[in-house]
Amino acid sequence: MKSSFRVVGLLVPLCLVACSHDDKPANTGPEPEMTPAARASPSAPGIIGTESSEQLSDPQIVTVLRAVNVAEVDQARTAMGKLTNDRVKKFAEMMIAQHGQAVKNIDALDDKLGYSSTDSQLATELGVKATNTEQQLSQTKDNSVDKLYIMSQVDAHRTVLETIDSRLVPAARHADVKDLLSSTRPVVAGHLEQAQRILDTLK
Repeated sequence: MKSSFRVVGLLVPLCLVACSHDDKPANTGPEPEMTPAARASPSAPGIIGTESSEQLSDPQIVTVLRAVNVAEVDQARTAMGKLTNDRVKKFAEMMIAQHGQAVKNIDALDDKLGYSSTDSQLATELGVKATNTEQQLSQTKDNSVDKLYIMSQVDAHRTVLETIDSRLVPAARHADVKDLLSSTRPVVAGHLEQAQRILDTLK
């Protein structure tokens, strides 16, 4: 059985990606108050796990991808009831739908390949970051939650995009895992672009 764990996220493909509860618990395996400087550069790309010499296996890669999708759904649900901006609400609804479907598709791939949740340092680091983000969204009571949520989405998607490029693609071996990554990347990039455009309209 796959164990559930929350990670930021992030974001996987439209085709991989409607919402899924953790029927199959997640595989294995911002931050302080957002300032204008943080908005300009949410977090240095590649900061997650770049110093690690950890060699990821295909099951670990799939576990990371599942976890970031679960985190995206969880964070959108946490923010949803507090959001007031229509564009931000629609973005959160899209995250729930697309990332939820991605979880289902990744579970199907796990079943096909016989993979089970496989922990890694990278998954743990992403999980801590995602949990911190969700806690901050949960604790925010005023109308700043719209901007906080979108800023966290810019940050999360940048992190996932860099993680795909620097850690996951170079480590992937199985053809199905490579296909998953190649279809996921453009969706992550598209979500990042949409989140940044929305953020640029918020005061």
